[in-house]
Amino acid sequence: MPRRPAARPLSETPVRVDRRAHLVDTALRLFAAGGYHGVGIDTILATAGVAKKTLYSHFPSKTELIAEVLRERDRRFRASLEAGVAGREAPLERLQAVFEWHARWFAEPDFAGCMFLNVAAEFHAGEAGLAQIARDHKQALETFLAGLLVPLTGAEAALARAAEFNLLLDGAIGVALVSGDGAGAAARAWDMARRLLAPLPAAQG
Repeated sequence: MPRRPAARPLSETPVRVDRRAHLVDTALRLFAAGGYHGVGIDTILATAGVAKKTLYSHFPSKTELIAEVLRERDRRFRASLEAGVAGREAPLERLQAVFEWHARWFAEPDFAGCMFLNVAAEFHAGEAGLAQIARDHKQALETFLAGLLVPLTGAEAALARAAEFNLLLDGAIGVALVSGDGAGAAARAWDMARRLLAPLPAAQG
């Protein structure tokens, strides 16, 4: 059986050297833990150990910093998820790996929910650019799920099932955050996903 490559934990920070990336890394950790409104620029500067002039030379506003944090979160999320699926060969196992990856994410000590759902909740319609980044992230995940589903459902049904699975995963994120039972939330979401696949003749067990 081929050795599965280890997925980088979502909370793990890659080694960075330049100040712009260091600011993004710092802000990402702080926003994830304390929220976008709850964490001020002064807190970010103090934690990062940089001057306000340095921050504003890279990000003229807090909103622009949040936007870049979300883009970086998206890059890390997708790279880690893809690594978690890599090495699985059977289509159903590849799909299940997505839910297992979420279970591992939920178990991380600093798990604080989805930064994209959180930004939508905190800003509502107030920042269209941030809302678009959140939508793009969710759409990218849906497209990824659809690609995994095609061998199981056929291309036509894959898009509809991907939207349903994306909804299951968002629900699992919320349940994991509120209940503290991340393993159970991910397992129940996978059970529901299997039931959605069961009526389909192309589904593989």
